[in-house]
Amino acid sequence: MKRFLREQGKLLFFTLVGNTMLAFAICAFVVPQGYMLGGASGIALSLQQVLPLRLSVLTAMINTGLFVLGWACLGWQFAAKSLLSTVVYPVILAVFESLPVAGLFAGEDKLLCALYAAALIGVGIGLVIRVGGSTGGMDIPPCILQKYKGIPVGKSLMFFDGAIILAQVLLKGTDGILYSLLILVLTSMVIDHTIVSGEATVQIIIISPEFERIRHEILDNINCGVTMIDIQTGMTGEKRQAILSVVYAKKYPEIRDAALKIDKTAFIIASDVKNVNGQGYTLERVFLSRKH
Repeated sequence: MKRFLREQGKLLFFTLVGNTMLAFAICAFVVPQGYMLGGASGIALSLQQVLPLRLSVLTAMINTGLFVLGWACLGWQFAAKSLLSTVVYPVILAVFESLPVAGLFAGEDKLLCALYAAALIGVGIGLVIRVGGSTGGMDIPPCILQKYKGIPVGKSLMFFDGAIILAQVLLKGTDGILYSLLILVLTSMVIDHTIVSGEATVQIIIISPEFERIRHEILDNINCGVTMIDIQTGMTGEKRQAILSVVYAKKYPEIRDAALKIDKTAFIIASDVKNVNGQGYTLERVFLSRKH
């Protein structure tokens, strides 16, 4: 129970901090400088050109709709982790809209403001994802496409962001497009670095006759990758498959408990990993883990 409360407290704290950084970046840099964004904020910025509503109101409407869509298509577990940001972000955005933050950096260089915006947005989103939360919004459609069509999250996310920025170009013109693209690229890099920086990694090997059920549990419910290894038991000579998974250390207890719930006699080995390289271990894998 103590561990659960500690994890929930950590999730709440970093979700609040991350969304505060994101909302401040929008109100202090993006809106005053006329930058364009992807995601739900980008859709809200586009709609603001044709609808006389505050950015926070439009964002709340968009996020609520996407939240319901995520609940329907990805289940209540995904929705539960998106709920906090869905509620908190528009509220914090409304607070900053009522404060004189728009003029704080009015005289700053546009390139410098773009760098500030990318850093704040990237770290803010990265902190939320790092503790297992979700920023909701336009993260949801790519996860749905991945689940039902097998389209990688990174590719569909880039497509959606590109389409949203294109819509803003059509509505607002091309002023600031290069700065906006710079923010888009740098934000992805900062998110990636924030998520993986300082994270301990473990290699898990699970040997069990119930390897198929455990494999599906890890892939479908815990959303971590696995590799199947052909083995032969030393005592009986039985041929079967073992499960190999390399994950962030915080995921290990969840995988261990899931395996032991299926097979109480499962043989589980966990060891520290010094370095991991390869596809699927950074941003895209983390986005998928939000079905989490």
